[in-house]
Parts: sequence; structure tokens; C-alpha cells
Amino acid sequence: MKVAVLVMLVFQLLAKGFAQQTEDYAAHILEHVRPQVSEVIQQQAALEVIARLLPQQQAEKFRVTIDSSMERNSFSLFKGEEVSDPSEVQITASSGVAATKAFYHYLRYWCRVLVAWEGSQLNLPAVLPPVNVTIKAPSSIIYYQNVCTWSYSFTWWSWPQWRRHIDWMALQGITLSLAPFQEDLWTQVFLEYNLTHAQIDDHLSGPGFFAWQRMGNIRGWGGPLTASFTQFAHTLQVRVVGEMRRLGMAVALPAFAGHLPVQFRTLYPTVSFANVSVWNNFPPQYASPLFLDPTEPLFAEIGSRFLQLAIKTYGTDHVYFSDPFNEIDPALPSGKYLSSVSEAIYSTMVQVDPDAIWLLQGWMFVKNPFWSDRAIRSFLSAVPLGRMLVLDLQSEQYPQYGRTASYAGQPFIWCMLSNFGGTLGMLGSVGNVFRGIRETRDNSTYTLLGTGITPEGINQNYALYEFALEMGWNAKLDSTEQWFGDYAVARYGNDSDERAQQAWNIFLRTVYAFEGLELMRGKYTFNRRPSSKIRPWTWYDVHTFNQGLELLLSFAEEAPCNQLCQYDLVDATRQCLQHTADALYLTLMDSFKKRDLTSFRLHSSLFLQLLSDLDVLLRTNEHFLLGPWLDSAKAHAETTLERRKYEYNARIQITLWGPQGQIVDYANKQWAGMVQDFFLPRWRVFLGELDKALATNGTINDLKIRDKIFRTVELPFVSDSKHYATQPSGDTVRTARTLYERWTNDVPPLKPLPGSPGGRRKPEKRRNKWYN
Repeated sequence: MKVAVLVMLVFQLLAKGFAQQTEDYAAHILEHVRPQVSEVIQQQAALEVIARLLPQQQAEKFRVTIDSSMERNSFSLFKGEEVSDPSEVQITASSGVAATKAFYHYLRYWCRVLVAWEGSQLNLPAVLPPVNVTIKAPSSIIYYQNVCTWSYSFTWWSWPQWRRHIDWMALQGITLSLAPFQEDLWTQVFLEYNLTHAQIDDHLSGPGFFAWQRMGNIRGWGGPLTASFTQFAHTLQVRVVGEMRRLGMAVALPAFAGHLPVQFRTLYPTVSFANVSVWNNFPPQYASPLFLDPTEPLFAEIGSRFLQLAIKTYGTDHVYFSDPFNEIDPALPSGKYLSSVSEAIYSTMVQVDPDAIWLLQGWMFVKNPFWSDRAIRSFLSAVPLGRMLVLDLQSEQYPQYGRTASYAGQPFIWCMLSNFGGTLGMLGSVGNVFRGIRETRDNSTYTLLGTGITPEGINQNYALYEFALEMGWNAKLDSTEQWFGDYAVARYGNDSDERAQQAWNIFLRTVYAFEGLELMRGKYTFNRRPSSKIRPWTWYDVHTFNQGLELLLSFAEEAPCNQLCQYDLVDATRQCLQHTADALYLTLMDSFKKRDLTSFRLHSSLFLQLLSDLDVLLRTNEHFLLGPWLDSAKAHAETTLERRKYEYNARIQITLWGPQGQIVDYANKQWAGMVQDFFLPRWRVFLGELDKALATNGTINDLKIRDKIFRTVELPFVSDSKHYATQPSGDTVRTARTLYERWTNDVPPLKPLPGSPGGRRKPEKRRNKWYN
């Protein structure tokens, strides 16, 4: 005990000393994570964002001045009688992105409007209200993106979608993000090393799986990559990066992490390569790319060649991301080896760019016994302080800055991850985010440099992400209840009444109050592969949540229900039906165990009917349709073969993920079409087998049933080419009310859902600690 206390004291002293030193070292990072273009260009880019968002007559009321001599991430807003034109809003900001954040700050808090991923509410008052405010962000960097976001959400995006999204990033004041596409660069580099096109095809994955190929987890899965997609993605990234920089954002580019095609072992027989450990039981043809030891001279050669090409192609803000050990353990645990690896990776960067900053995901340290305190310190300390910037990737649940002595003194960014795989389901840890950022910011022993969001997938739980980003800009945000009440007004319009605000206050206290350590992955009962061993649970009171839904429904029935209101109705009603499906499962399984065939048939019939009804509900909103995901994938094709390949990528990523279901359901989506043709048929097979067993007084074998589901439902779905609707159908408000009444009032008594305060419970045993 005494030793443990002594070790903790040592770490605290180290952290305090690191924090004092890092104030100076962080200056190098801040020097580069800032605008690289002129004030005039930033001003024009900011005005263009405003012009795209508002009608011309309204947009012309805003005047923008960029003054780079102002404090970093600061702005002032003024509208009053003291100027020549009192109808205009004057924005003066330190950068283009600070100006667009100022613009949105005014819209959001003075005009009560909202811009979200799923739509906007932009009913500005006829006369713009007066304002006189100056704000300096407490965060030096506002970060956005996870390396996985490009696969789970952005894979099939074209320029119009990116255009809107960059505008949203600008409105949120994001100052640093990623430009991860690199397959164009690697194709050129590999050809220079005399790999054939066939060998490169064997290595590069399909578009749906780029993220994991880049991190060395898999190779070739979903491929081969076509030349047309490579060119499309290259052209798109040039445009995306250019527009972000025009606004004053900084962009991190990829750097070499050591992962190579297996053919390099033959090309360089005397070089030390390691086979990457098999990830998630992938079959040999898709597993284990080579890992080139960073201490080998060849590493510096390849890494320098790659980075030079990246800079030549995409320019540079001197920030480069490299994650050599994402869910992969290093070859040796010794501190000397880990230091040499880290030093070699960084040295390769500075050989090409003397001002290089290494952006590292801290994910590899989370719940991984390999990374002892000594190993972490050895790895991080090999890079000069202030030349590495660490993303504490899931600070709201598994913060690592405490146990790592503030990352051995390296500056870090407090990040909220929240979502894995882009799955749907209302979930959030608002309290953890609110307390975590404030407490970390107030603790001078930490080397905190910024805040941000790092979701694996977007387009869900939007309020949570805007809240977390606002925490990075608003030092005076001191009430989550007030913020979410204002959010409801901005989302639905000034004519929204107290019922909408009360509904969101209930959501804040229920679905968005998760504080446990359970690995939530968006897999509830009906959207999991059927089994007799599922254990539904919830971290909040379902009855209280339903009160929030009832308030939202009554508001929507009596007031204008805009596109955001309709989206929320579908989402919250979907959540309600999800609860009922959980309870039905528990009840029918209880009937099965009691050998009560009549009760089993009643509840299994209800379960299947609920899924059919859910599909009807989801069809009423464009954001809950399978069709757009599949059609956007096929739209990139130039040939029939490409069309089949891209649709396969899109279908298998959200279902089986791997060829034999290695990470089944990890990225599943509760979308119309997928419920009807994937989730429902799986449960029909499963419940049919249970019914047969009851009728014949037999038993069931989960493994055999799973195999039957795989053969008869899952494999046919991923190889199918059925077309799905891309436009909604039906009345959202009426459908939501009908199904809410049907599935909360018109069902027989069901077993209650188990749960516990805050979501703390003993997790289920899983094959894989991350994905199942």
C-alpha cells in the first residue's frame, strides 16, 4: 500500500512538473494549428458560409473582419445604435473559423435557431436582436473526427455532402481535423518499390474498410480498390482540405506507421518484418499485413518517401497522425524497444518536416494490459515534449491522462467518443462530459491543450456532440439543464412550448445520463444476432423516458412539427419500441423455459409484429432509410462489377462486417429496409426453431441456429441487390402516436427490464473485448 501511494505521489509530481514545462512546449503546436492563409481569404470563406446558410437579404446583414492579432480562438459580436448601420451585425474574429463560430453563436443564442447534421431550424426574427459580447475559447484547439468516421459515415460522400459538413464544422468552431485518404499515395509508393498492380490490389481494402487497413488490422478486405475510386477520393480530399484551410482550420495528414503488403518480405529478405497478429479472427487472405520495425533503415526510407508525397499532394499544417499499435501489441515490452520505435517514427517525420507534430490516438492504452505505466512512459518520452499531441480518445468513459501522468508531459486533447460503429440508439454521458472537461481544465497538473469529439460514426444523438463542442468554446457554460432547455427551443423554433423543453430535460436525465463502464455498442435485443443468452438491460427508468416521449408527441400534435421535430419523434419512438422488444424477448424466453407453448407463441408473434411496425415508423423519415446508404455507394460505380463491389461493401459493413461475421452487428443500423429484410427474418428463423422445440418437447442449439441464420438470412442479404426507397413515406406524427399507444398500452403485461443506476453492471462475457 505504501509503495502504491509513493508511486502515485511521484506521478503527481511528474505531472505537475510536466504541466509547467508544457506551457512552453505547447507553443510549437499552437504555432502550427492555426490559419496558414491570409486574413482576406479567411474573411471571404467565412462570408461564403454565411451566404450559403441564409437568404441573401439576411446574409447581407453580417459584416466580418478577421484580425489575427486578437487572442487565439476569440471573437466579438456587436449590433447596436452606435454604428453607422444599426441593422448590421459586426463580427470581429481571430480567424475565419472563429468568425463562423461567432456567427453561429449569435444565431444560436440570440436568434434561437439551430444547424444540425439532420437538418436546420433557421427562422430568424424579422429584426435581428442587438448584441455586444466578446468571447475567448478556453480551449486552444477544438478537434473533430475519429479515423473510423471516414469509414462508418463518410465513405460514400461526394462534394455536396462535404460542402455542407465543412460549413457545419466551421459553425462549430472546429480548428483541427483529419485528411486520412492515402491510398492514392500508397499506390504510387508501392509501384516505386516494384510491386505489381495485382499485389497492390491484394493489400488495399475496399472503401468500406479503409480505416482498418490503414491501421494495420486487415488487408485487402472488400477490395480490390478501383482506380476510379482512388481518383475520385484524391480529387475530393484536395477540395476538402483546401476549403478547410481557407476557413483557417488545420488539417492532420497521415504518416507511415509501419504497415506494409506481405510481398515486402520477399523484396527485402534481410530486413526485420513482423506479421501483425490476426485481428478479430479474420481469415489468412485478409489478415496480418507486415509490420516493418521502425528501427530498420527501410522504415525511414519508406516513411520519408510517403510523407514527402503527402505534403506535395495535399500541402501541410505540420501535423501528422500515425497509430502503429491500434489494437495490436508491439513485438517487445521492453522500455528500450518502445522508446526506439517511437523515436524512429518521429524522426522520420522531422527528416521531411522539421516542424512536424505527431498526432497520436491514445486508444492503444485503453484497457490493454500490455501498456504498463513504464511502457507508456518509455513510448511517449522518446518524443520531445510539445512535438506529440495525444487524443485522449474516450475521455468521458476511459480517460487515460490521469494514469499516464498527463501523457508523460505531452499535450493532449480531451475527447468525447460516445458512439461506436455509427449505430443508432439514444445514449450519452452528458454529466461525465460536463464534469470531466471542467475538472480537467481547472487542474493545473494536466497538460490539457484542447477539447473535441471523436465519434466512430455520426448522424445520431446530435445534441450530445454540439454540447461537447460548445464546452470547448464557452467557459461560462455552467448548467446542463439550461443548455438542453435552450437547445429544445432552438431546435423546434421560438414557438415551441414548455413540453418540448420538459421532454429534453427528461432525455437528459435518462438516456443521456449514462455513467457506467459497460461497453455500449448500440446492440440491443432486436438488432443483435438472435440467441437464447441475450441479457437486455437499461441504465435509466423506461417509464420516465416514455413520459418524455409523451410530452414530445403532444407538442408535435399541437404545434408545427418541423423536420428536426419529426426526426426526434422517430428516434424517440424507435427507442420506446426498442424497450418493448427487450421486454418481449425476456417474456417469450421465460415462456420457453417454462415450456408454455401458448404464451410463447403469443409473445413471439408480438415480437415479430413489433419489428414490422418499427420498419413502418422508420420509413417516415429520410434519415432512417437503408436506401440512401446503398444508392450512394452504387453511385460511385462506373461498371456493373464496381456497382456490385460497392454495394457489397456497404451491405456487409453494417451487417457481418467480416466475411464470416467476425464483427457481426458492430456497425448495424436501425434503418427501414434493414429491419424488414435483415433483423426481422433472423428473428423469424430463431423463434421458429424455438417453437419447433417446444412443440416436439425438444431442445435448441444456439450454434446450430446461428449457422442457419448465417446461411439463410445474413449471407443472402449481403449479396442481394434489392433496391430500397430513398424517399420517406407516411405521416411521422400520426405513425409515432399510433405505435406508441399500441406498444405501451395495448400489450399484455411483460417482464420488466433489469437495470441499475448509472448503468453499472457486470458486463457480459465477449469473444473480443472491443467488438462483441
